[in-house]
Parts: sequence; C-alpha cells; structure tokens
Amino acid sequence: MKHVLIVLLFFSQLVLSATLFVVKEGTIELYDVSVPLIPVKSGSIDVPSAVKVLSSDNRVYVLGTMRIEAFDLNLRPVSTIELNRRIIDAVLLEDLYVVHDYSISVFDRNLNLKASYTLNERLSGISAYSNLLIALLGGKIVAFDRNLRRLWEISSPDPITSAQVVGSYLMFSTKKEFYVMNISGGAPVLESKHKFALSFQQIFSVKNNLVVLLDDKSVLMLSRADLSVIDRLNISAVSITNYSDYLYIVTGKGAIVVASVLPSSIKLFHTIAANVKWVGVSQTDLLRMTTVAEVQTSSKEAGRQEKHEEEKLLSFLGEVKLPQKVSTTPAISRELYLSTLDGNLLRVDPDTLKIHSTKVAFILTADPVVMDDGSIVLGSWDKNICVITDRIARIGTDSSISLAAAKTPYGFIAADDDGTLYIFDSRKSEGPIKVRLAGWFVCSPAVHEDYGVLVLDWLGILHLVDFSGKEIWSSITESTKSAEIVVTSEQVFVVTQRSVWCLQIKDGRTRWTQHFENAELLQAVSDGETLYLCDTSGNIHALDFSGRTIWLRENLSVRTIVLTQAGLIAAGEKLYLLSAKDGSILLEESLPVPTTGRIKLSDSGLLALMAEDRIILYKLKSSPTTGWPMYLKDAANSSLFRK
Repeated sequence: MKHVLIVLLFFSQLVLSATLFVVKEGTIELYDVSVPLIPVKSGSIDVPSAVKVLSSDNRVYVLGTMRIEAFDLNLRPVSTIELNRRIIDAVLLEDLYVVHDYSISVFDRNLNLKASYTLNERLSGISAYSNLLIALLGGKIVAFDRNLRRLWEISSPDPITSAQVVGSYLMFSTKKEFYVMNISGGAPVLESKHKFALSFQQIFSVKNNLVVLLDDKSVLMLSRADLSVIDRLNISAVSITNYSDYLYIVTGKGAIVVASVLPSSIKLFHTIAANVKWVGVSQTDLLRMTTVAEVQTSSKEAGRQEKHEEEKLLSFLGEVKLPQKVSTTPAISRELYLSTLDGNLLRVDPDTLKIHSTKVAFILTADPVVMDDGSIVLGSWDKNICVITDRIARIGTDSSISLAAAKTPYGFIAADDDGTLYIFDSRKSEGPIKVRLAGWFVCSPAVHEDYGVLVLDWLGILHLVDFSGKEIWSSITESTKSAEIVVTSEQVFVVTQRSVWCLQIKDGRTRWTQHFENAELLQAVSDGETLYLCDTSGNIHALDFSGRTIWLRENLSVRTIVLTQAGLIAAGEKLYLLSAKDGSILLEESLPVPTTGRIKLSDSGLLALMAEDRIILYKLKSSPTTGWPMYLKDAANSSLFRK
C-alpha cells in the first residue's frame, strides 16, 4: 500500500518535542506544538480509515476500525495487520493492548500477536497506569496486570458508567455519585466521594483543576479541591486533548478550537483545522523534515528516501574562565549571573564570553535569582537582601542570608539564617511579611504557585506557609544538615543525604519513604510523573510516585542532572543524554574538565555547566520538559509555576 508523506525538505532534520496528530478522512496531519497557542503544520501521512493514533518511544500506531498500522519515528511504515474484530480502544504499556467488545489482543511493537484473552463481560473502555490495565467491564472496574491476571475490582450498588485514570488517580461515576481514588500505591484508596453524577467522556488535570468533557458535549472546569464548577463551555465538543495549559477541542462540526486554561476560566482562541475526526498529542521524539515538496513513498521505497545531514542535538559553545573559584550556581536570563565569596556579582555574556563584575556585599554565598523584570535578587552576609538593577537597593534583615531566594507568583521570598521568612508581595506597598519559624533552614525555599512556600529546617521539619504568611502545616521528616525540596502538582519530595520522603502538599501527610544505603544523594528533579535522583557514586535512579524503582543507571560518575524534552541530561566527568524512560545512553560527550556544580538550562536551550574555575557552555536543540521544576527561577531547581 502506498503512503504519501508531505515533508518540508530543508537543510536539517529536527526533533519535534511535541506533535499534535489530527485525524481526518484518509489522512493524518502533524502539527508542531512547541508554541501551544500556534500549532504549525509539519507534515501529513495518508492512511485510510484512521480513527486514533498512539505513540511509544519507537513506534507510532494508527488504529482503524479493524486495522492497525505501525510506523517508525520517521513515519516510515513498518507493518500492518487486519483484524476480524472491531477495535474499541487500545493502550500502550510495553506491548500494545487492543480492546474488542469481549476480548483483548496483545501485540508486540511490530504487531506480532503475543496473546489473546476472552472476557465474560463487555468492555466499555480501558486505561493504563504504571503496570496496570484498568478496564471498565460490565458496570464495574477491574485492574489487570500485563498478563491479564485480575488484581482488584471496584463495584458499587449502581453500575459504574464512566471511568478514567487522571495522573495517579482513578476517577469514576455512577448515575448517583462521583468517586476519586488514589492508585499510586498499586491498589485503590478512596480519596473523596461526591453526591452527584458526572457523566463524562474525558477528564484532564490542568492547573490543579479538572477539565471534563461531559456526555452532553459541554466542557466543565472544576476545582480539584472540592469539584465546584469554575467555568462551563457549551461548545458541542466531540473530543479533547491537552498539552501544557492548552486544550485542542474537536467540535461537532469537525473543527479544532485552541483554548487556554486560565486559573478561573477557559479562554477560546482560534480554529486551526476542519473536517477533523480525532486529535491527540504525543511527546515522542518524531523526526520533523521541513518543507518545499511532496514526496511519495511506498513500503518498499521508504528505506531509499534521500538522507540529509542531521543537525547536532548538542553543540559546544565555549568555556568561560572565571577570575576565581566559584561554588555557587548561575542564574540564567539573557546573561549568566554568579555570586562569589568575596561579595561580587559576575555577569557573563554567552555570546562574547566576556565577564563583568559588580561589588555587592562583603560576603556572598547565596545563588542569585533573576526576576521577570530582569532584576537580580541576592541575599548577603551583611544582613541585607540586595535587589540589583542599574543600581543596588538593600533591604535590611534580622540575620545574614546564605541561601538563595525564590520567586513567587507575586514577588519573591527569602529566608535568613535564623529561621525567618521574608515574603515580598509586589501588590502591596508596605514592607515584607516576616514569618518566624523555629530552626535553621538547610535548603532554599521551594514555591508552589497554588499552595505557597515550603521550607525545611535542620530538625527535619517541613513547613508550608501560604503567601500571606500563614503557616498551613508542618510535618516531621528526618534531621539533616543538607537537603533538597522537589515540588510537583500534588506531592512534595524531601531529599536528604540518604532518604527520600514523599508527602502530600495539601495536608503534609507522609505517603512513603525510601532509604539509600550505598551512596549519598546529590540532586533530584521531577517531570511530574517520575522522580530522578543522582548520588555520589555516579548512579541515577528513576522512581515512580509510589517509590518503586523504574530503572537504575550505575557508575556514570555524574553529579548533576536536568530534564529536557530530549531526555535526561547528566554531567560529571562526561556529559550524557539519557532516555528518561529507561536510562539508556542516547548521547555521550567528553568534557574539558569534570563538573563541580549544577547544570542550568534556559528555555532557549543554553546549557551551563559549572566547574570550579570556569563555566562550560553548550547549545541544546531541545527545551525543558512540560511541567518541569523552575530551573531558571530558583537555585534549588524545585519550584513549580505553570500559569
């Protein structure tokens, strides 16, 4: 069968960080959504009777009503299979699980049939979480393992009419009640029960709220906290997909409407396509070939396409020798900023590699923080908070400040060495709010845009303080002299030298702890689904949010990590790009000298690696992961802003 691939043939091939698949009659169009508000068409592929698209890290699967086609990431056809049963749905774990009315077929990545299971009850839908297949089966929910062994079941007095996995939660409705269950531990734990029905087709979690496509084709925005209605769209929606804080809504007329999810409403923007049957987003690294001609290929001809030189994913820009050894981490804006022990602020131009120095204080040990207006916030040992623009404004504190400040939605927060927080709110004319907490803080504050500020003292007490200065809760972890706080949408991770503590942000309750005996932990980052850790032995650990190890990469001699759309960047004696899914090495590069500090990455792909007496600069042809912690906005790589 012949496939038509429309491509833009340019001088290079680039990796798409996220792709919008738009299914039309007889064709699938691809859109680059690196800028979510303005999807840019990057190609198309002709496939008859397509209904839905799924993608893994090495395959793209196009589902029809009774047919499946597999493509590689260059969108070259790999295999096709015709079925004698109608396809209801499909999900991907390691294999492809295809759902029929009363059975499930399992295929490997090349569409070779591995197993087929017949069920006694009709399947209405299926979701996947971790290693679980969660099916809506005969009015109840049944969880299977990969071999279709039943693990647990949920039923209610009334039949369950709709169900979906949303993050680490299972949400489902009967004709009278709506339930939310936490399944992060592998078994369902009731979180909330509501005395109303929510007959839905799809649910998404966006900005700590829920976006729901109802059976009546309207779209609701609900508060995640209490499920109260925030906004409603009567738009006659058929299906929805989301990327970042944006929705792509397919209407009953076949149009795609782009919408933005704001804190208190859903704002509709423009229409990008017509005659659409289905739309979905993939963050698989598809190859984008850019454009001036239409190329026709067939399955036999696909391997003979003209090859073009691949643009390097990682390019070395140069080294900047520093006037002295520096132990702080740079902040990145248009330029790089570093503080020095003798009280200077170094400003590095990445284009010219020149350094400019400004005397700020007697002693500086805090990392600088760049605000949205370009000003630099920096605490000093002179009992001052310095705000640096074209001049230096100093705000007195009760004690010296050795830790970095952190940006908040309304300004910034700083912590002095005696355990006092200073909350600066740009909306208020008076001075900072002062919050006295007992204990010396062992790491910089971390900020969650919805909940507030998280700080950890040397006794291991984690405090949550809202932006008005009110302490919401405190929770005991373990006494430590150094640590890191990593914030995700609903969990906060406290990473000490030997342990990881996972707590719920809303109430401070500890969900689990994990102890590491063989090496001290150095750094942790998260993409909102997985927690990545590196330790002093050069190992990298990937944990899911139940504390289970997904993969372990040993003996890389790395000391710092950062997450990108292309994968996990790790540096130490060498620079690596690892697959975030399995830890396999995708790229390996020698470094002039080993790194001693943390990696910093800008939105534009400027990668800065710290050695004792220099900065090593690279250009990365990728961008940060969606939902990433705020690598640019605070020194601890841990705050979370999505608005």
